[in-house]
Amino acid sequence: MEQRRSSQSFKRKELVAKLNATGVRAFKAAADTAKLRGNPYVELVHFIQQLVLSERSDVQMIVADAGLDASRLTADMTRAIDKLPYGATSVEEFSDHIFHAIQEGWNLATLEFGVEEVRSSHILLACLKTPVLEGLVSKISAEFDRIDADGVISRFADVMEGSLEAGAAPAATETPMKHGPGGDS
Repeated sequence: MEQRRSSQSFKRKELVAKLNATGVRAFKAAADTAKLRGNPYVELVHFIQQLVLSERSDVQMIVADAGLDASRLTADMTRAIDKLPYGATSVEEFSDHIFHAIQEGWNLATLEFGVEEVRSSHILLACLKTPVLEGLVSKISAEFDRIDADGVISRFADVMEGSLEAGAAPAATETPMKHGPGGDS
């Protein structure tokens, strides 16, 4: 059991290390938010909320591009967090859903864009394209259902114009990779 926990912890650290500066700040802020609210676990909603609140992030560019109602989105996220258990004096654990989202974001970053660093957009888009995570994000706010993930991916550079994350060296030229004949297999 201890060996499994140790290897799982190592894998989690490796995943967090894949995040860019915006992602790391959101990850830490999610933990701080959970602790301040007395939530025993850092849930996906804590992390998504912090990505949405990250100033001039990719996620904010996606929200603007999709024409989401920012006040409704904020209210929905607050309601989702208010429904979580509270009263804990410390955070016990991070939800596996957060690490699943980072893993899927990394898969999207490497396979679709050919980069190793995971941006906030990679996480949100991966959540919207992964059935289990899409269901969770949809429960956080129906506003997320209005985002066309494939459309954002196809227009990535245009949608991310103005994002502070676009200034990162490898991500500045990020465009979807072209797939060869035979489709996406």
